[in-house]
Amino acid sequence: MNTLSRRLLILSAAVYPLASFAAEPAKTMDPFEEGMRDAYTAYKKGDNEAVTAKLRELLKIIEDKGAAKVSDVLPETLEDWKGESLKRDDLSTVGGGLSLSRTYTHKAKQEITVKVVKDSPLVKQLLPFLANEELLRLSNRKTHAVSGETAVMEGDKKLQLVVDKRIYVELVANDASSGEKELLGLARKLDLNALAKMK
Repeated sequence: MNTLSRRLLILSAAVYPLASFAAEPAKTMDPFEEGMRDAYTAYKKGDNEAVTAKLRELLKIIEDKGAAKVSDVLPETLEDWKGESLKRDDLSTVGGGLSLSRTYTHKAKQEITVKVVKDSPLVKQLLPFLANEELLRLSNRKTHAVSGETAVMEGDKKLQLVVDKRIYVELVANDASSGEKELLGLARKLDLNALAKMK
């Protein structure tokens, strides 16, 4: 069973208790609650296709809320770095999750892209390597401490770290003049403590 199927199953189970509210007077509901009721109604009618579609919409609502929180960690400006528009990647083909990135430009024309990935199976695949000091040593990777987390250099243009063992952060230098020093400097401006508190 893939990640999306598991999430749909969990949401389907959560929908069932809503039946007890069917006799209550109509109230103003938020989009998520209304969607749950719609999914339950479709379920009772045996319309599995409509249930699946509605649950997908509910998953998107949850992911959008997570995106709003992550965007706070990638603000439009980070001191002397100015950010471009926030970008969101579709991770549905790799098991789901949320991926947001923003490219920052320094007044000296240096450019670095910062990406944050959460709730994705990709993070679980990377964690064993990024958290294994012996493997990092054997592969001659440089490591640095960033806000209490271990950050790993991949070559001289990419910095990787995992926050709270579940959120992946990547910084990539996009220009010739940026390197390890600039990547570390920008990484230390990110509020990783706030990121770690996000659920």
